[in-house]
Amino acid sequence: MSLFDLLIGLGVFGYAVYALYRYTRKAKGGKCATCEIKPTCTSSCEAADWDQLITEALRSNSKKS
Repeated sequence: MSLFDLLIGLGVFGYAVYALYRYTRKAKGGKCATCEIKPTCTSSCEAADWDQLITEALRSNSKKS
């Protein structure tokens, strides 16, 4: 095994460990931690009535069809 192969392998496994670490850190934060609009969000994710929002979205999609 050459040094080049070893460096490539370490790079791949190193990135995999980093990606898993980053994923678990975000997962511990809950659903708002992974939200893309978190910096500009004005309402709490916990306060949203998701059943009502989904129902309204489905109703508006069915009216368009």
